Amino acid sequence: MWPDYFPEQCPPSQARVEELRVFRLVSQSPPIKEDFLPSIIEQPHRKFDSEEFCCACGVSVFKDIADVKAKMARYKALRKKQIAMCEIKEQDGLILETFSGSHVTWWLKTDTPHSTFREVVDNVTG
Repeated sequence: MWPDYFPEQCPPSQARVEELRVFRLVSQSPPIKEDFLPSIIEQPHRKFDSEEFCCACGVSVFKDIADVKAKMARYKALRKKQIAMCEIKEQDGLILETFSGSHVTWWLKTDTPHSTFREVVDNVTG
């Protein structure tokens, strides 16, 4: 059901199925599948500690657009990205609030996570 690189107990037992509107930083508009690669795939040489490893197998999304904008402002490399929005559906995978703010880790079950995302206009609020 989950990819071979997922560690045991990942996603964690607290992860749940839920419909949820989320925002994600993407490189393309409209987003493409490669905009939804987990950190473990995007950064294969990065060392993740045991607490981060399972989250690195999912993708980061945010419930609040203000948190996405704050992350963009904090990291220069992210300032060229665009903000995309979508509704995660129950069949799309599992989610869990992780780290801080409105950050959510989404463990994908769908092969087309990009298909329901659209670019967000700057005046959209969370």
